[in-house]
Amino acid sequence: MRWVPSPADGGRPRVWAAAAAAAALAAACGPAPAPGTPRGAGPSPPARATAAQASPSARALDAARAFVAEFAQRRFAQQWAELAPPARRSWPSAAARSAMLATKFALPAARVVATQLGAPVPNVGWTSREDPASTAVGWGVPVSVRFAGAGTLRPAGVGLLYRHLELVVVPGPAGRAFEVVGEGPASLDAPVVVPARAPARTARVPILMYHRVGPYPTRAEWSSAYGYQLEVGLTVPPAQFAAEMAYLRAHHAHAISLARLADALLYGLPLPSGPVALTFDDGRLSPDRYAVPLLRRDGFTATFFMPSGFVGAINGPQHYLTASDLAGLTRQGFWVEDHTVYDNLPLWGLSAGQVGQLAGASAARIERHSAAPIQFIAYSGPWPYPQAQTAGPQQTQLFRELGRLGYVGGAVDAQVDGLVETTRGLWQLPRLRVSPGETLAGFAQGLQQG
Repeated sequence: MRWVPSPADGGRPRVWAAAAAAAALAAACGPAPAPGTPRGAGPSPPARATAAQASPSARALDAARAFVAEFAQRRFAQQWAELAPPARRSWPSAAARSAMLATKFALPAARVVATQLGAPVPNVGWTSREDPASTAVGWGVPVSVRFAGAGTLRPAGVGLLYRHLELVVVPGPAGRAFEVVGEGPASLDAPVVVPARAPARTARVPILMYHRVGPYPTRAEWSSAYGYQLEVGLTVPPAQFAAEMAYLRAHHAHAISLARLADALLYGLPLPSGPVALTFDDGRLSPDRYAVPLLRRDGFTATFFMPSGFVGAINGPQHYLTASDLAGLTRQGFWVEDHTVYDNLPLWGLSAGQVGQLAGASAARIERHSAAPIQFIAYSGPWPYPQAQTAGPQQTQLFRELGRLGYVGGAVDAQVDGLVETTRGLWQLPRLRVSPGETLAGFAQGLQQG
C-alpha cells in the first residue's frame, strides 16, 4: 500500500493520498452518499456492451468496485475468491482473514457509511509489507472509506487514514477477471484500529534490535575513544548478520511487522510459524546497504526506527538515511517508524506539548519522507528504559499522550535482559539487542527464550 501525506490535520498529518493524483480521485468520485448507504464507487460508469469489450482500465475499476462494495457490506468471506495468489499467501486462511476483519471493524464507529474510488493508474508496483520478496505490477485504484464514527476511533486520527488508500489489481490467468493483490482497507498493512477493550491474548515473538550493520569502524575515524567504542558496540558485521539471517531461513522463521503482531494481539489473527520481528534503530545508512538486500532475498520484513532530526545527516563517520532512502524502504516492503527527533531525550515526565514536539511532530516529518503512516515508536532517552513488565505513572501518562498522537505501540530497550522480558500490552514491547561478535549459538538461544 502506498501513501503520500497531505496537509496537516491538527498537530500531525493524518490524511493521506494514494500515489495516484488526488485530482484523479476527486474527478472520478461523485458527492458522498448519505450516511448509512455505503457504495463501492462514485457515479456508475457508462454501460458497456460486454466485458470482453471493456478496456483494461474499466475492468480494473470494476474489480476494485466489487471488492470495496463487499468490504463496506462486511462480506469478507466473499472477497477471498477475488484475491490473487500473492495476497492469499499473506493470510493464514480464508476463515482467519474473515474473522480478523470482522473483529477489527466490529465497533459501531467503524461501520462504513461511504466509499469512493478514483481513476485506475497503470503500471503500479505492489510489494507485500510482510514478505518483501512477493511483488506484482498492476493497476492502482485510489480508495476512500468513511466510517460512521471516524473521529472516535482509536488511536486518534486513524479514521482519516482510511480516507485515501489504494487497491492494486492484476489481470487474472488466461485473461480472466482482474484479481486483487493490494487489498486497501482490508489489507494486512492497513492502519491498526484499537478496539474499545483489548482482549487478553498472548504471543511469543522475539523482537531483535539492530543498530548498525557494516564493517567495524576504525579508530582513526573518531576523535574520541568513547565515541569509537560506542560505535563498535552498535555494529554487527555483515558476515555475522548474514549468518543470523541464514539461521532464520534454515529454521523456517517468518519475519513479521509490529503491525502484524498487533493483528494477533488485538484481533486474534493467527501468527505464522516461527514468528520473529526485526528492528533497526537510529536511522543509520549502513543497514540499507548491508542488511536490506539479504532481507529482500529472504522475504524478511523489518522495521526501521528513524529519528527525524537525522534524516540525510552526516555526522563525521556517521551517515543516516535520506528522505529518498526512507521512501525506498517503504516501496521495497519495509516499515519506517518513529524514533523521536534525535533519540536523546526521555519522553516520560514531559508535558503533552513537549511530547507532541518530540514524537508527534517527529512522526509527521518522517511520514512525509516515507509516504507511509506511523503508528509505532521506539522510545528515546538515556539507555536503558525501565523494565518493560512494569510502568509507573509517568509511563502510563505517556502512553495516553502517544495514543492521542496516533500511535498504537512502542518498543523499548529495557534494563532487564530481553531473554526474560514479557509485556502485557503493545506500549512496552521488549526487544533483544543483537551484540557484535555474538555467536550463532547465542543468537539461537535468544530466539528460543525471547
